Amino acid sequence: MRRRAARGPGPPPPGPGLSRLPLPLLLLLALGTRGGCAAPAPAPRAEDLSLGVEWLSRFGYLPPADPTTGQLQTQEELSKAITAMQQFGGLEATGILDEATLALMKTPRCSLPDLPVLTQARRRRQAPAPTKWNKRNLSWRVRTFPRDSPLGHDTVRALMYYALKVWSDIAPLNFHEVAGSAADIQIDFSKADHNDGYPFDGPGGTVAHAFFPGHHHTAGDTHFDDDEAWTFRSSDAHGMDLFAVAVHEFGHAIGLSHVAAAHSIMRPYYQGPVGDPLRYGLPYEDKVRVWQLYGVRESVSPTAQPEEPPLLPEPPDNRSSAPPRKDVPHRCSTHFDAVAQIRGEAFFFKGKYFWRLTRDRHLVSLQPAQMHRFWRGLPLHLDSVDAVYERTSDHKIVFFKGPAVLALR
Repeated sequence: MRRRAARGPGPPPPGPGLSRLPLPLLLLLALGTRGGCAAPAPAPRAEDLSLGVEWLSRFGYLPPADPTTGQLQTQEELSKAITAMQQFGGLEATGILDEATLALMKTPRCSLPDLPVLTQARRRRQAPAPTKWNKRNLSWRVRTFPRDSPLGHDTVRALMYYALKVWSDIAPLNFHEVAGSAADIQIDFSKADHNDGYPFDGPGGTVAHAFFPGHHHTAGDTHFDDDEAWTFRSSDAHGMDLFAVAVHEFGHAIGLSHVAAAHSIMRPYYQGPVGDPLRYGLPYEDKVRVWQLYGVRESVSPTAQPEEPPLLPEPPDNRSSAPPRKDVPHRCSTHFDAVAQIRGEAFFFKGKYFWRLTRDRHLVSLQPAQMHRFWRGLPLHLDSVDAVYERTSDHKIVFFKGPAVLALR
């Protein structure tokens, strides 16, 4: 529990000569005034002043620059903007641009504003009407991939699949990947200004954004900054966990805005990895918000085409000197325990492992994957199968081992 320091009476109300001053000067006054008798805080650097003004305007706490007025602000408005930012970010609300506030402003975050648009003319917030999709089956595709990243295309696609699945697991939404140019949610990795009104700013700063549902052509589209070091299951403290950021951005893509709650995935600031995509569950507050938009998911839609979960890379093994496992078969083996056609793709089973051949006849990985990691319902002691097939009546995958029969989705 953070202790809150006692607050002083605050800065005195501006006199006639202070009611309208240029913003940098008022920012200096706000930064240097804690109370009538308190010693002034150290004067901030010029670059910090510039950062504070630009940041508060960019994320909805101050109105955007108005060339006709020179963006004049009252001291009270400026202090309120800083206070609102501190409250939203979980800081002590002092109304002063102190070190903790500057540090939070420099934290990597989503590009979208935290508060509804604050208009210069009316000086009050114009809250947009809540938006959501008016259909339940949504298509997606990764249109462009990161250029200089250790993450392969299949890994990126798999992470997008599981990040969307986080939301469809609890809400009556069905996401399916498409190969064509038409998709409800277009996913891109872009740099700098990419012609959507939310330019990226290099490593750090803003890392991604997504557009809310609607009738505009960018509705649902999700963009990641290609200047970031995107990672997954990595010990790199400077990288950005792609799965964690994708879950946040897809929250926007289905209609959720930022919230101040410290543990919400919709908090605007990057919070680091959130765990295994196969086991991650949303915080309760996020569940409630998406339920308010779409209701609670009760069962799998009978009209949705079953979709097999993609493979994720194994966690990195730091024991590089360890000898390779002897039970891992080689793909050039001339004998397989079973071969199956599952949802349009070929699966080759050997022992407790399998290889997967995509519809366009590409091997997903040169290394085999373990069956029980792909089909979570398989017993861990299952060391081989006799036969496998996809049942057409319910699209379940049926495994045979001796007299035992097991059907999994």
